[in-house]
Amino acid sequence: MRTIVRFIGRRIINSQSRKFRLISRVLTFIGAVRLAKRAVTPVRRIVLSRDESMEIRITKTGQHAS
Repeated sequence: MRTIVRFIGRRIINSQSRKFRLISRVLTFIGAVRLAKRAVTPVRRIVLSRDESMEIRITKTGQHAS
C-alpha cells in the first residue's frame, strides 16, 4: 500500500504540463478511490443465465462449533 501511495504522489508531483497536471490529478484521485472502495467492499456481483443455478456453502475453519 505504501508503494502505491508513493507512486501516486510521484505522478501528481512530476506532472509536467499545467493542463495535463489537472487531468493527471483527477485520474489519480479516481483510481485511488476505486482501489480503496474495492479493498473495503470485496463484494462481487454474479449474474446467472436463465437455466443456471448456484449453491453457496459457507463454513468456518479452525473454530469450534457451539
